[in-house]
Amino acid sequence: MPSPLLVSYQPGGLVTVTEATLTTGDVWYVGSTVTGASNAAGFGKSPASPFATMDYANGVAASGDVVLVMSGHVETVSAAAGLDLDTANVMWIGLGWGSARPKIDFTTATTADVDFDAANITMRNFVFEASFADIVAALDINAANIRIQDCDFTSPTTDENALIWILGATSTTSNGLRVERCKFYGKDAANTHAISLPGTSDGCVINDNSFHLFAETAVIGAAGAVTNIEIQRNIIQNADTDADACINLAASSTGIVAYNSVGAALAGDVTTNITCSTGVVLIENYSVDTGDRQGVLDPVATT
Repeated sequence: MPSPLLVSYQPGGLVTVTEATLTTGDVWYVGSTVTGASNAAGFGKSPASPFATMDYANGVAASGDVVLVMSGHVETVSAAAGLDLDTANVMWIGLGWGSARPKIDFTTATTADVDFDAANITMRNFVFEASFADIVAALDINAANIRIQDCDFTSPTTDENALIWILGATSTTSNGLRVERCKFYGKDAANTHAISLPGTSDGCVINDNSFHLFAETAVIGAAGAVTNIEIQRNIIQNADTDADACINLAASSTGIVAYNSVGAALAGDVTTNITCSTGVVLIENYSVDTGDRQGVLDPVATT
């Protein structure tokens, strides 16, 4: 049975997480910094004797379980599917705040990634760090209703980076993806997207995030015709000098793009930082191309 009380991060600090307690599943702990942590039977049920890795906890957790990853834990991902989250309906919650939050560190290979291969997985309050050059796609979303919330995406240097941080499926299997209240950083000129949706996913939500990075193609890009997408209240600063570099949705896409504030390094105050199809409702999106001036509506206002 789960613990009667769980404490974890929510915006604003440590609070009781009622969402996590509303489960009939088990509660597991992961903490590599705890003396005696072990990937063995009899461990994982207490913060005093946690599992040593998230990968091991993933093999133990069942549908409905909650996994609390303790402050200071580092999970190294050094190969394709180095962390393969393949059990549906599991909530992963990082404990702590700032630099003390648990980190998932991508190293050694450009193919290193976390695969989301089962539906209804939540990952909240983690730091994802690219510690190798040109990680192809750090988070590979291959299932529906994945939630990435309150996470930071960082790179230590300009030569260590993720070309794409979050990659949706080429079909409809990443329907319902939610990326909320996250922060993305990085200036490496090789990057293409922070979030890429190449398929025809439905009902994706990208709300209340901040992006401060270089993305050659688009910070938020949908090469496929996505439907019922929601992109609201994001702040985007792209160091790229190309048009359409902040939000770019393919023709025949539908949904709403509203209240975003975006900027790229274009010259001449060209209002082409946001490009969407006619099936997308646009409301009060403001854009600027150079610093030290106010943004204007993008696309331009209609009368």
